[in-house]
Amino acid sequence: MNGRIDTEPSTNNNAAGRPVYAKQTRRLLMLLMETEKAIYRNPDIASTYIKQAISLLAAAKQNKQPSYKTRGGLARWQILRVDTFISENISSSIRTTKLASLLGLSVSHFSHAFKQTTGMTPSIYVAAARVKAAQQNMLRSEQSLCDVALSHGFCDQAHFCRVFRRETGLSPQTWRKLYTSQSGLVSSSS
Repeated sequence: MNGRIDTEPSTNNNAAGRPVYAKQTRRLLMLLMETEKAIYRNPDIASTYIKQAISLLAAAKQNKQPSYKTRGGLARWQILRVDTFISENISSSIRTTKLASLLGLSVSHFSHAFKQTTGMTPSIYVAAARVKAAQQNMLRSEQSLCDVALSHGFCDQAHFCRVFRRETGLSPQTWRKLYTSQSGLVSSSS
């Protein structure tokens, strides 16, 4: 996987549950690929990946979604506008009210349409974007985790670690050691 985990949210809204299903499928594939890479090098990390994959499959089995067509949601250009705003303001506070006003929608309508389109709330989507940007930064620089956290809009390092673990299943330090050793770009220091 060339040293980075894909946490990009899905914007497919063909059927209810489809965005979540696509994200779960990508996550499962990533976990299995990373397990294969780590199985001989670091069995503990490989075991963690396998446990996460099992949990993901168990949760997916319990949460079968009906496959009827959905209506509403946001247009592709609206999601692109939100994505651009998020990437330009990644280091500052991004409120749902600001995202809604960016599209000229009420907060309630925006939140509902956004979740229907992406399968996640705006705040979870912003957190995933922050983690993805932080991952790219961690691969390119030797900044401390505290500096990475603050430069990507997290309150502090502890908040960054909680959100990072929720999104990737690994702590930032473990992720950095694993991926910087694979890519050979940065020596680990945190």
